[in-house]
Amino acid sequence: MRILFIKQLFDPEPTAKSLDFAIELKKRGHEIQVLTGFPSYPLGRIYDGYKQRLWLKEEMNGIEIIRVPIYPNHTKSGFKRSIYYMSYALSASLIGLFLIKKPDVAFVYQGAIPVAVPAILLKWFKKVPFVYDINDLWPETVEDSGMVKNKRILSLINSWANFNYRKARSITVLSPGFKERLIGKGVPEDKITFVNNWNRDIISGHTFENYIIFPKDKLNILYAGTLGPMQSLVTVLLAAEKLQSSKKFNFVFIGTGNDENNLKKITKQKNLDNVTFLPRVSKEKISNYINAADVLLIHLKKTSLFEITIPSKIFSYMLHAKPVLMGLLGDSAEIITKSKCGILFDPENVASLVDAINRIGKLTMKERNEMGIRGKEYYNEQFSIEKATDKMEEVFKQSIN
Repeated sequence: MRILFIKQLFDPEPTAKSLDFAIELKKRGHEIQVLTGFPSYPLGRIYDGYKQRLWLKEEMNGIEIIRVPIYPNHTKSGFKRSIYYMSYALSASLIGLFLIKKPDVAFVYQGAIPVAVPAILLKWFKKVPFVYDINDLWPETVEDSGMVKNKRILSLINSWANFNYRKARSITVLSPGFKERLIGKGVPEDKITFVNNWNRDIISGHTFENYIIFPKDKLNILYAGTLGPMQSLVTVLLAAEKLQSSKKFNFVFIGTGNDENNLKKITKQKNLDNVTFLPRVSKEKISNYINAADVLLIHLKKTSLFEITIPSKIFSYMLHAKPVLMGLLGDSAEIITKSKCGILFDPENVASLVDAINRIGKLTMKERNEMGIRGKEYYNEQFSIEKATDKMEEVFKQSIN
């Protein structure tokens, strides 16, 4: 098959089902072409080494990539973010579609609903079916984030999302909860397939051996990822404040995002000497920091949407064989419970987080190691890229036929 990836985010940006997925499909004999934007997420500016132009063709690991211009913006402004999403849809449609080879099927990774525009145009004018991979539910995502509050605009977004669902030949979702939500929106059940995401980090055997940042005499709790309002990491800082006097726990944040300055301001105001912020590092290096930590933290706001969301960060943490401390309910919590690889706490509940930290702090190193190993074993059994690609291949074939 000739498969076209239509993705606003692609390597070197952190995103699921990206270069690793393209390489796995290429190994199986498929021809892959990628239509994406110039990389800017999560920095809000074009990455070093890239300069925007009308288009750019490059190659990564034998995969042909076509990049089109975008308006880079990752602020809290709903208006500016909408321009960011629309800029890719317009560039991909008006420029990118004239640069691609006609595919047998298109794979559309939906982070935002405008990304489907070029795929729908391909369907109308070239009769190319597309598989719609749903990773965020709209309008729920923008409503929960607070970026859009106007009910009329939310209703319009909902209508647009439903239009995209109707035009897709097949739909894949990242969790069983997403499938149930789409069925509730009127999407036919036989059109939807659950295909899990997977880990895409490079797992190294090296450790970031900086004992000032990761003291050997403390339990080092690491959060690596976006520092945004949806992660609600103020909860973690308030827990760190309550645990500060114990001198047993050390919190390390790696990443950047809209809430970064606010989090650093709170840390300074509260004089938290058990909290350290480190800048975002490349995916080639993040593994070294994860290896240096004792416990890995995941936290999102307490919303019904996140109860059916499974962050790909979970899989990265599990594959590193580290115990997971997670503030999420629903589908994600079920993974941790079944694998017995971590301790859960109620999201946005400081007391619950403090209790969970104290519980994991009472475990021996051997018990924590066993917890991490169980997570890795469960991941290999349930969530490998090979198994997920088997499912995606079948969806592609059915969509063409």
